[in-house]
Amino acid sequence: MTEENTPYNAGDPQHVARRERGWKTRDLLKKAALRGLMGAPEGRMWMWDLLTMCGVYHSSFSVEALAMAFNEGRRTVGNFLIGEINRLSPELYMKMAVENEERTRES
Repeated sequence: MTEENTPYNAGDPQHVARRERGWKTRDLLKKAALRGLMGAPEGRMWMWDLLTMCGVYHSSFSVEALAMAFNEGRRTVGNFLIGEINRLSPELYMKMAVENEERTRES
């Protein structure tokens, strides 16, 4: 059995170290992807529209419980994205908000 086909063993320090390296690499790649998206005006505009669609800037209240649960699910995704953006670099979130305000005024 090759090393890559060996089942993960949480008691094996080598397996644990390999898994941790994998997660760190994955986290770095995700950060780079978000930086790339938020580094361009078009990416920030796309993200703002996505966050708006998720309903993060509005109440999720509904008199219908299932509709409100659905709305809260969308908001949870949007709030996660805002958290990731702010964890990565809060200035990009502020830049995105300012650019959206400028676009709104121009319309």
